[in-house]
Amino acid sequence: MKLFGDSIKAKVVIGFGLALCMAVVAVFFTYTSFTRLLNSVDELSQPNDKLTSLHHTLATISAAESSIRAYTLTTQEQHFKSYLSHLDTIENQLDTLRAMMRSDKADVAQIDSIAVLLKKKQNSMQRYVALKKEQQSLSPSDKALRQIASAAESKPLSTTIKQHTTTTISDRLPTEPDNSENTPEQESTDSKKGFLNKLFSRKDKPAQQATRPPQVIIPEINVTQEVKVDTNKVVAPVAQLAKVRRILKNVKRESEEKEAILLAEELALLQQDKQIMDQIRTMMYSLQQHEQAQSQQNSARAQREAQKTSTILLLMGILGLVSGVAFILVILRDITRSNNYKSSLIKAQKQTVQLARAKEAFVANMSHEMRTPLNVILGFTEQMQYARLQEQQQEHVQAINSAGQHLLHIVNDVLDLSKIEAGKLNLSPVPFSLKQLVTELEQAFTLKASAKGINFVCSVSDKMPDALQGDVLRIKQILFNLIDNAIKFTHEGHVEVAMSLKSIRRNRVTACIEVTDTGIGIPKDRLQHVFEEFSQADDSILRKYGGTGLGLSISKKLVEMQGGTLSVDSEAGKGTQFTIVLPLQVARQNISAPSKPILAPSSFKGYSALVIDDDAYSRTLAELILGKWGMQVSLANDGHEALELVKKQKFDVVLTDLQLPGVSGKTVSRAIRKHDKQVPILALSANILSNDADFFKGSAITGHLLKPYKEEELHQLLATVLPIAPAAPAPEQSIKPAAKYSNTPPTQLYNLEEIRIFTGDDTHMLIMVLELLVSEHEQSLEQLKAHASAMEWDKAAAVAHKMITGFRQLKADTVVPHLAVLEDVLHTPDIDKTILPGVVAKAEASAVEVLKALQEELTSIKQAAEQPATSH
Repeated sequence: MKLFGDSIKAKVVIGFGLALCMAVVAVFFTYTSFTRLLNSVDELSQPNDKLTSLHHTLATISAAESSIRAYTLTTQEQHFKSYLSHLDTIENQLDTLRAMMRSDKADVAQIDSIAVLLKKKQNSMQRYVALKKEQQSLSPSDKALRQIASAAESKPLSTTIKQHTTTTISDRLPTEPDNSENTPEQESTDSKKGFLNKLFSRKDKPAQQATRPPQVIIPEINVTQEVKVDTNKVVAPVAQLAKVRRILKNVKRESEEKEAILLAEELALLQQDKQIMDQIRTMMYSLQQHEQAQSQQNSARAQREAQKTSTILLLMGILGLVSGVAFILVILRDITRSNNYKSSLIKAQKQTVQLARAKEAFVANMSHEMRTPLNVILGFTEQMQYARLQEQQQEHVQAINSAGQHLLHIVNDVLDLSKIEAGKLNLSPVPFSLKQLVTELEQAFTLKASAKGINFVCSVSDKMPDALQGDVLRIKQILFNLIDNAIKFTHEGHVEVAMSLKSIRRNRVTACIEVTDTGIGIPKDRLQHVFEEFSQADDSILRKYGGTGLGLSISKKLVEMQGGTLSVDSEAGKGTQFTIVLPLQVARQNISAPSKPILAPSSFKGYSALVIDDDAYSRTLAELILGKWGMQVSLANDGHEALELVKKQKFDVVLTDLQLPGVSGKTVSRAIRKHDKQVPILALSANILSNDADFFKGSAITGHLLKPYKEEELHQLLATVLPIAPAAPAPEQSIKPAAKYSNTPPTQLYNLEEIRIFTGDDTHMLIMVLELLVSEHEQSLEQLKAHASAMEWDKAAAVAHKMITGFRQLKADTVVPHLAVLEDVLHTPDIDKTILPGVVAKAEASAVEVLKALQEELTSIKQAAEQPATSH
């Protein structure tokens, strides 16, 4: 399923969006993982303050034990003060540990328990010190001496006892305990240990403990007593020996009892202190193990974070690689498809350009091929209207003119539609008078409407300004189409054109033009098709009324090009109303009605003109019109002849066709401009594209006139480049009737009936046409022979196509069939060309015979025309 169609841009945007999202997610996970990993590494890299503090606390506890042991042995006050200082230090260290372990309630509880035990130990040691001091205060000897003194008698003494005690303290490490069972020998050894060694010896830790306590230096005490007996006789009061012994015995017994009690209490205190220290060490070791376990857990967590981070990065890398490859494949596929589409589009564009050029060439050729004969038909018809004709001849001429105008109207519609579709129809807004436009409409259609017995009425609102600006030519074309249709489909009643003001703002005007008739109307189901090309409301209308069905389509397109709208409202059997809403502008100056120029016979007398046209009839028509105005006319068939004439003679004006054999009219104009920088060059073209603004860009052509043209239009064009000579009354020239002679030569090679219908009784025109015909065919015959000799059959066929028209008018049946065979080469490329040389030979022989006979008759016509003039 195509989620995004074939839009590469959408896929690229979505792909980059997904890639960006994936990159953001990858960066987020990577940043989070690295942050956790760095935190773990940072935590591991930091020294464990808890363990360090625990080690310091254990060391301080060991130092405190050493101090109290030293005090118990020496009873020196400095050791006890050191012990108290160590206890204060331990309390501070415990406070530090409590602050460090405040997040773990169990560790804080153990720290509190250790603090309580240390307090208990301190109280126990203080009690011990008090007992020690009490023991020191006891003096059995003094008591014995006092009792002996009280019982003494004055007798010489022969013995003096002196007692001296020496105490030695040395440090030693405790021996490793043996895990084996105690032997009797070991038990006897232990029983021999001193009391102090038993008291201050350390209890062995069980073998299963994971961590052994640090070794503590234990002081070793050696006591030596020395007794000296002095045998000197001294006279002193001496008690009886029995009394002394009894006193000493009593004192000794009391001292021993007292000492035993104190010793037992001291032993109990020391044993209690030992138990407290064992508990403290156990708790401290437990905290140490807990911290070590925490460190191991942190290390394991860091390893897990590192592994997790590596896994995430690996997965993100794989996912990014797969996504990138998939995205690249999709883009490559789309680029390949896009390149194929691009190639197809380029190919289609080239074909479109070729078709457009072919269409443009077709329109130009069709315009030229249709307008050129129309120019001859309408031009000579106009000239014949100036001649003295019989009534029947005038009717014939009027019929020819009407048919030619109708054909011209159809040609214009087809060519206008082609230009609109090609986008080459340009608008030319100019100031115009609305009243003048209405006058032209009335002049054009009043007579036509009266001929059908209907009324034609034009009305303009008083609010409408008269001076407007717009493309009056296209507005006139639109109105002519609508009014012509209205008159054509109306048999009784009226046709009305109403112009009103819909809105005005500053210099902008919105005009509303309604064309209403009381004709046959349009069915409702056909209203939506009336503006379609080549469309009629009913097929029967085409058979009854004719027409191409292009008028309304072109009118709607022209209205829309000017920013307006064209709508229709109709009812079958009652009539139709077309409404035009058209934006215009108010002209700044008043428009005066143009005056119709007066065509004086000698308007351009004395001027010389060069006419370049490959069509002989068009050259003859131009020569006829220009000769009437007193101009000296030179004729050229193509550009080469024109250049030769320009080199020999200076002309006042050059009139050239655009489609000439060999080189175009534009090229000829540029070549003429190189020889003569001042001569005006005017184009008389049958190509409708010549109306485009840029058609003559880069050429030397200064003006143009579209064929078929009227004598009045040609006069206006010449007046723009040549000053008009003052009109002088010229004597009216009588038209000499043609001499009576046989219309058909004895050989029956040709017939002049069609040409005589055209020339009438004007012998001079008949002579001019025949001379032109003979001259043209002689030149064409030479060209035909040259192309046939060179085996250029396409060019030979083109010459035959040009010749066949004249011979058909002459009804030269001996020549036309051979020329028709040669003409078929243009339409049938695969024709058997082996027969063509024989056909050319037959055509040449027949044509020479016809032209020779025609030349002889032309000579006789000239002689017949000169005889009345001589007799006169």
